Amino acid sequence: MYIFFLFLDFLLKGCFFAFDIFTFFIFFESILIVILYLIGILGTHERKVKAIYFFYVYTLIGSFLILLAILILYFEAGSSSLFILNNLNLTFKKQIFLWPLMSLSFFIKIPVFPFHLWLPEAHVEASTLGSVFLAAILLKLGGFGFIKFLIPLLPFGSIYYTPLIEIICCLGFFCCSFDALRQIDFKKIVAYSSVVHMNLVVLAIFTNTLKGLLGAILMMVAHGLTSAGMFFCLGALYDRFQTRNILYSKGLVHTMPIFCTLMFIFMLTNIGFPGSINFVSEILCFCGILQYNFSYTIIFLFLGLLINTIYNFWFFNKVFFGSLKPTLKIKKNVLYLKKIKYQDITKREFITLIILIFWLIFWGLFPEELINLCQIHLIYLNIRSLS
Repeated sequence: MYIFFLFLDFLLKGCFFAFDIFTFFIFFESILIVILYLIGILGTHERKVKAIYFFYVYTLIGSFLILLAILILYFEAGSSSLFILNNLNLTFKKQIFLWPLMSLSFFIKIPVFPFHLWLPEAHVEASTLGSVFLAAILLKLGGFGFIKFLIPLLPFGSIYYTPLIEIICCLGFFCCSFDALRQIDFKKIVAYSSVVHMNLVVLAIFTNTLKGLLGAILMMVAHGLTSAGMFFCLGALYDRFQTRNILYSKGLVHTMPIFCTLMFIFMLTNIGFPGSINFVSEILCFCGILQYNFSYTIIFLFLGLLINTIYNFWFFNKVFFGSLKPTLKIKKNVLYLKKIKYQDITKREFITLIILIFWLIFWGLFPEELINLCQIHLIYLNIRSLS
């Protein structure tokens, strides 16, 4: 397991440091090996084969298309270096043709509605560690690809397809929010919440404004910390109850008060409560969306965030409040009471979660350094010129 995670660290650094688009493609697709290990080997449930099948099919289609786009760019410029490709003046028709080929793989990886169906299955079947890495780091590669490769290389294509992207993101925001309301599995609720936030990230990126891009980057940082903490908390619950069904958990505030307090903090950051980096990132995203289109801002601000707040509070109230409820288990068609391990959070779990909470609040109170760092990188990648 440690060898695989060191290999994952090597592949991620290769993606982030690559200034050759073909090299980026190799590292980007090699991460599929690690994800298959996280789901197929570390996973313990019967549906893990279906989850692998979903992810493999989606990724394979996107991989063929982005490889075709890279080959076309290579034969057009004679090189796959990002520095040379940035100076390549492609015609408007070529950009219109290349943009869907190159963007689909990023849409699947981030993921965006309707290419998100593999994510809930992957989260449910993966182990706790796999869910943490998948939500906190691997999903961000799609947004990174948009900002570093897609928009600089195909700027006119990005502007041309922006109205379609905005409509898709709005639909995904509401559909995934309502899907989260009807789930009874811990991990699926947080997984659909991740899809909601990633739709907001993509919407902010394609506003073609500096505020939107800064908000999208900060949102990916904030979501990485928040989702990692929430999946870690859900993993701790699963270790104690051996179930992720919210119908079997109730009244945990009476027996696990410290754990419930930490989970409540993560829930507040997930809805963008003031004082967290999530709040700063959402404000910047909404400012960028407002600068692009006022109606999208009204939809997201008043309706989308309301639904987001409802299912977060519904989930917390359902699991942690009320009277204690015994856990049931079926074995050989016999229903019997299962032995419940009412144990509050351990020292190791507390230290892990409190570190994540510290960075969420620290960057929320002092976001200037992080914003300045993001601006420097955006200027370096020639993104600022779009605004």
